[in-house]
Amino acid sequence: MEEKKQRRHRHTCQGVVDLLCDYLEGDLPSDEETDLGIHMEDCPPCVAFLNTYRKTSQVCRLLSPEDIPPELRERLERFLKESQKKRRG
Repeated sequence: MEEKKQRRHRHTCQGVVDLLCDYLEGDLPSDEETDLGIHMEDCPPCVAFLNTYRKTSQVCRLLSPEDIPPELRERLERFLKESQKKRRG
């Protein structure tokens, strides 16, 4: 049996999760995107998470603003703003 070579990449699974939004929007620098791709090749759970994240994003884009109850909209906006602040440091 041939052993699978473990490639070194700098992203942990948590690091991948933190970058998914930028990755799907095409906003990652090319070196980050390359490293993320290498991690994905070696990590089936991250690929599954990416596929779920991508599908969820697609479904959310189908919703119109009036389909979202006001309370949920406010919570979602707060969450997104907090997530952006954390990512930016």
